[in-house]
Amino acid sequence: MGIIHSLSADLINQIAAGEVIESTHSILKELIENSIDAGATKIEIATDSAGFGRILVSDNGHGIQKEDLPLAIKRYATSKIQDFHDLEHLFTFGFRGEALASIASVSRMVLESGTEGNRTAYRVTVEEGKIVKEEEIPFFIGTKIEIKDLFYNTPVRRKFLKTETGEEKKNRARVQTMAVSEPSIGFRYLQNGKEVLNVVPEDGLERVLSVYGENLRDHLLPVNSSRNGMTLRGWISHPDFYKSSRTGQFFFVNNRSVELKFSAQILKRCYGELLPSGAFPYAFLFFDLPREFVDVNVHPQKKEVRFLSEETITGILFQGITEVLRTSTPVEFLEMRRRLSMPIPYENRGGESTFGTGFGGPGFGFGVGQGMFGNLQTEGGSLIGPSSIEGRQGYSLEGIGAGTNLHLLGENRTKHNLFVPKKHYGVLFETFILAEAEDGLYIIDQHTAHERIRYEEVLRDLKSKAYKSQSLLTPIRLELTKEEAEEMLEEKHRFAELGITLEPFSGGTILIREVPSYIDPGKETETILDLWERFKQKDPEDKELYDEMAKCVACRSAIKKGDQVSDPIIGELLQRLSYCENPSLCPHGRPTLIKLTRKDLETMFHRI
Repeated sequence: MGIIHSLSADLINQIAAGEVIESTHSILKELIENSIDAGATKIEIATDSAGFGRILVSDNGHGIQKEDLPLAIKRYATSKIQDFHDLEHLFTFGFRGEALASIASVSRMVLESGTEGNRTAYRVTVEEGKIVKEEEIPFFIGTKIEIKDLFYNTPVRRKFLKTETGEEKKNRARVQTMAVSEPSIGFRYLQNGKEVLNVVPEDGLERVLSVYGENLRDHLLPVNSSRNGMTLRGWISHPDFYKSSRTGQFFFVNNRSVELKFSAQILKRCYGELLPSGAFPYAFLFFDLPREFVDVNVHPQKKEVRFLSEETITGILFQGITEVLRTSTPVEFLEMRRRLSMPIPYENRGGESTFGTGFGGPGFGFGVGQGMFGNLQTEGGSLIGPSSIEGRQGYSLEGIGAGTNLHLLGENRTKHNLFVPKKHYGVLFETFILAEAEDGLYIIDQHTAHERIRYEEVLRDLKSKAYKSQSLLTPIRLELTKEEAEEMLEEKHRFAELGITLEPFSGGTILIREVPSYIDPGKETETILDLWERFKQKDPEDKELYDEMAKCVACRSAIKKGDQVSDPIIGELLQRLSYCENPSLCPHGRPTLIKLTRKDLETMFHRI
């Protein structure tokens, strides 16, 4: 007797459910896509107990005819394709005809729908994939689908899912992403009876801001690129505004949210040194492609797609992003140049160099004025110097002070033997400082070196409480989603430990009432949001708060690649680096300097 046999329809549906339904957010995706395909202009969603208790999705689309309701929950029944040709020219999201059948097989479902021209609407009740009741109900146009007791008949599936809190976050993220993909549709979402999203039809940029917060408004750059009938549109963030994870990057193909394996690498390549290590830009990018160019039927949940020519897509993406970044001067550069060109007070007491407390602006802390090197800054001039080292004689560092805040190191602290500069010879490639010490030649990365300096300064201030919190006459507003605001305020004690006072205002708005002196003016919003992202990613213990904050401030305030700084400022940077506890590495572990000893050089030139 043979051992191969056909599976029952119920078991087939439950197996399909395992492929299509990853969790409750997968069900939301399938149901919302059906509403979009039905021409809805308003979609309302409600979930209880992360969706395991109840999921309700209702729309004002064209509805389902009475005679089609039984077929709607039958596997491989669909109105969206007729033959193979339709698969190559898809204009709809759902099309395979298995979602509702799979969902119905692992839940209790109620499906209601009404269509134009009828006097009543209709309801079917489904359990374990079978219709157990049909009835007429008062008329309306659209469709309502209610899912209850998800996985009640497959409890093993439920055990492998995350906690309700984790699933609620995934549900919210899914609805937010789909709301961004369809700005012409109104969305309202309630979790456990509480409204977490309510947006009206609007244009694309306003939808992004409605969903992800007004803080993005002044930091997004428009992207528009086209090639061979294909277009890329959307927004990326300015290099001065970023996250510590890729959770702010979204990609859509023909308005379908997808995962593009190559996207993160291309973004990183395009931004290059404009972003510090561990920083990720925001991206809301939409590809509009001919239907025959993309295959969306390669993944059970349609999260991934296949392109006829992936090289064309990567080319459009690279072209669109680089064009925008090339024509947009980073704010960080402009701000640094402004600060470097500020007049600097200087006093000379008893032949001893003394730096004022405001050198180069808050958070920068080094520079020179008239007296130590003569009149280096003429009227209308700038401390920004050329980066070329051609014809230079070498700039002696003798007599340069230890820096604004080095008195905090203690009276007995001395320079470290690891790096004791004697003179420098300028900057190569607008990035690398050439410096000479007794033991050899050093090549110093100006960005990572300044990061190390700022990191140790801020960390020292935090540990010793050597900073002051300043009350703001006009509070700074953080515009977040309601859920993000609630989560952030739950951690307000952590921010208070860092000298930051947060206060709820309304909806998703939080007011920053006090900020510490170690945060650069104008950088409060970016720094606090960056810190909040780190909290969410790492959930640092209290003892790590200072370290995380010091890293955030160091990233935001350090000199960047391409900032052309003057000789005196380079000299001050090198002196201050020599006083760092670990001058050889930036806070993120990247090298700040490379050393070539005299012996190395003599060996290279065959002198020994």
